[in-house]
This record gives sequence, structure tokens and C-alpha cells, in this order.
Amino acid sequence: MSAGAVGSPNGYTTLIVRTLVGQHLLESAVANGKLSTTDELNLGIIEKLGAKKLERKQK
Repeated sequence: MSAGAVGSPNGYTTLIVRTLVGQHLLESAVANGKLSTTDELNLGIIEKLGAKKLERKQK
């Protein structure tokens, strides 16, 4: 999993699940009331930042 504030509403953290194990951990945390979720997300800014990181890596 990756976590960060980019694209999240105030008070939330964006989690990007990268593996099946990470998905199970997230689902377990939500089911046990340890995490809450929302659909409010600015995916465009996350994609833009990711593209910039890729561009820098390729240089």
C-alpha cells in the first residue's frame, strides 16, 4: 500500500492498494472499524503527480 494526502479531502489519507495482501488488510481494517472510506477523491491530481514522478525517473 501507498499512503498520502494528495487527492484526499481534508482529514483523509489516500491509500493505493498494490497487492492482494494489501486489499485484504484494507478490507479487514474497514470491517473492524479501524478505517473509514469515502468516494471523494481527486484522481486527476494523483494521476498528474504520478506522471511527473515517472518523467523524473526516466531522466
